[in-house]
Amino acid sequence: FIGMGIKVKERRRARIHAVQAIYQKYMAETPLDELKEQYYSDNVNRHPVDWEFFYNLLNGVDEHQNEIDQHIRPNVDREFSSINPIELAILRLGVYELLFRLDIPFQVVIKEYVSYTMDMGAEDGHKFVNGLLDKLAKSLRVA
Repeated sequence: FIGMGIKVKERRRARIHAVQAIYQKYMAETPLDELKEQYYSDNVNRHPVDWEFFYNLLNGVDEHQNEIDQHIRPNVDREFSSINPIELAILRLGVYELLFRLDIPFQVVIKEYVSYTMDMGAEDGHKFVNGLLDKLAKSLRVA
């Protein structure tokens, strides 16, 4: 059981790094390969991270961004360009997991990304992210 707890922490760190990397890619247009290298070299000796999962998230969001955004757009009551960039990174990762990581329960996906939004997003951003991911989980995943 202890091993499982460590794995959860490693996954959580992978997600947090992925949020930061996707945000950086969006804001600074940093190439994906550069981001992967930067996050790995900055963190590999700091703490355990599920690097395979980190790379999967980055590649997945990059590869499927148009499809992911097509799920987000109709569920947003504002201009897409006015979505807080950190919340957009969080949404893209959450929607990627809902669509393509069926091995991860949707409740885990929502809980994780809502918690990151509370830490990194705008004041009420977590409500927006929670509502959108919850709605998409219902349509993308059959309970």
